Amino acid sequence: MFAGNVRGRVSAGASASASGYEGGSNTGFSHMMTVEQAKNADFWRGLNPGLQICGVSASCPQLADAKTDAANAATDLFATTDFSALSDRFWDEGYFLLHDILPAELLARLRAAIEQLVASGLPPAMIYLYDEAWQVFSALRPLLTHFLGEKIALLPHFWAWHVDPRDGGRGWPPHRDYQGESAIGDDMLISLSLWVPLSDATPENGCMYVLPRSFERWYDSPVTKPQDVVLQDVRALPAGPGAVMGWRQDVYHWGSRASRHASSPRISLSLEFQNAAFDPLGDPLLDLETPPSFDERLLLIAGQFEKYRHMQNMDDETLVWCQAILKG
Repeated sequence: MFAGNVRGRVSAGASASASGYEGGSNTGFSHMMTVEQAKNADFWRGLNPGLQICGVSASCPQLADAKTDAANAATDLFATTDFSALSDRFWDEGYFLLHDILPAELLARLRAAIEQLVASGLPPAMIYLYDEAWQVFSALRPLLTHFLGEKIALLPHFWAWHVDPRDGGRGWPPHRDYQGESAIGDDMLISLSLWVPLSDATPENGCMYVLPRSFERWYDSPVTKPQDVVLQDVRALPAGPGAVMGWRQDVYHWGSRASRHASSPRISLSLEFQNAAFDPLGDPLLDLETPPSFDERLLLIAGQFEKYRHMQNMDDETLVWCQAILKG
């Protein structure tokens, strides 16, 4: 099965009860959808005809061309990136934020597709059934290579958000993505989380917040719960479409609650990576260059709901539905 190894994932100080977090929205399935219908790729193609479900790029010329265009656009922009300054800040504070890196047209199509999923009563995470969601991260290979080396693997840990101000939407509570060792010293990274906004992410609609490692180093002991954080040390990270944010997996971070006065939802994607020279941090490790097949994607997505149920509210029907997918 593709549910993945979740040992040590997003756990410290991050339980719903400990943080006062009651969960986000848009996690339930439309229960008119049968398991058989969900396994039909044509259903998903019809829902978002502007996106592809090809699976392996070699069998889909359109996907190969789009993937190449996205990678070329990102590579051109990375050519002007000061990777030395980026590394200095990353190793000091534990994160980076780059603006205007990813192609706007691709992000706009993904945002529209998530909005269509949500309007249909479906979770944003189903966006990973489509090739373009994987293309986004494949285009970031120069960035990943800089931090993780040439041997890069995708971890089977991912999510998508539609934080809606109209229904009290909020991001995930304060947590670390991984409780184990994320780096060796200050120059060898083991694992990295990337977060990509598809819409403007602002303090009003639930942008990301971090506790920089440069501040936490001065604490008497590592933060294990939100109450341990000195509020003046918290840093908001607003970002817009085209940006990419990354952090060591031991960085304490969270998404905020949206104001009901915010003008638009916060829509975003995340995926995790590791240096494949180290022992796998999840099972199965995935290939950055070759996206999983449609059937594998469906199993992977179903596995995320059980994995992250402590991070946001999920109804019992959805969890039963996911178990039916995983059992085949």
